[in-house]
Amino acid sequence: MSLVASTMGVPIEEPLVYVHGSEGEETFCPHEDTLGCAFDDSVYSLVVPQEHELVHGVRGRLGFSHLFFEEGTAEVFGDDAPFSLRVTSNGDLLEGIESANEQDGLPTSWYPRAGHFVAFLHDRHGPQVTEALLRRTDAFSSAAEAIAVLEEAAGEGFDEIRQEYEGLEECDQRHYRYPLYGCDEPTALRARCDGSEAITIEERIACDDPSTIGPRDGEIWKSIGIEVPEDGEYTFVSYTDESALGDSILVEECSMRCDSIVSEQPMGFVIPQVPVFLRAGRYSLRLTRPKDAAGSVQLLVVGADCS
Repeated sequence: MSLVASTMGVPIEEPLVYVHGSEGEETFCPHEDTLGCAFDDSVYSLVVPQEHELVHGVRGRLGFSHLFFEEGTAEVFGDDAPFSLRVTSNGDLLEGIESANEQDGLPTSWYPRAGHFVAFLHDRHGPQVTEALLRRTDAFSSAAEAIAVLEEAAGEGFDEIRQEYEGLEECDQRHYRYPLYGCDEPTALRARCDGSEAITIEERIACDDPSTIGPRDGEIWKSIGIEVPEDGEYTFVSYTDESALGDSILVEECSMRCDSIVSEQPMGFVIPQVPVFLRAGRYSLRLTRPKDAAGSVQLLVVGADCS
């Protein structure tokens, strides 16, 4: 929660209450068919973890923002669960902003556009735009009021912003989402090299491991981070003596662009070992296993700096 709060620019003085609901029980949410909802001091969800609602819960300390940007921010920094609504971004931007209202919220059909646009704003202008929207708009704000705040915070007119944005590639939430823990949590960072020698990163993914997340959607996983010092080709070599159908290593650049996913492969030795091109910077590695198949993986990341 503290990592989300720091990213959102929200001061946190009290813990956030997370209520795990059950199917068939009365929901706390105003709409019966929702998976979860957030209030100014708590989160309710049928799923744990659901970081989408956690982002709302943290931001709720300041009262939420205009709902197009609120839902967009939660999609960018929230979970990566495979929901049917998480399709490729689509629809007219202004129409999407205008569709949000306090009574009905933002229709879920606009979540892909909202998330994709907020990802662009963060990538292009940094966090100050959504921070300004959080502090200066709310669920009752009109589209015109939100756009005025956006223009002032970005230092550009909406037409200019929109023109640049509409030239971008479209993609789904899985690709533009920012894996916050693997990218920004200091303790998640793992050393790749000892001088010119690549060193083994060894991780255990299991429910009795405190840094393992889940189970959710039949999976358990752990996120770690690595630093890449320079542009170039890198090879991910892994080994496990506990292979399981569905285990994987997902490599994501710490960006909010549609090309952030650079590699996905099963755990264990893969032939041929195909190098991938990485830009300099930090990367998040999601190490995933089936929920009933705990296991360990050893990983080398070999590049020009160490082999």
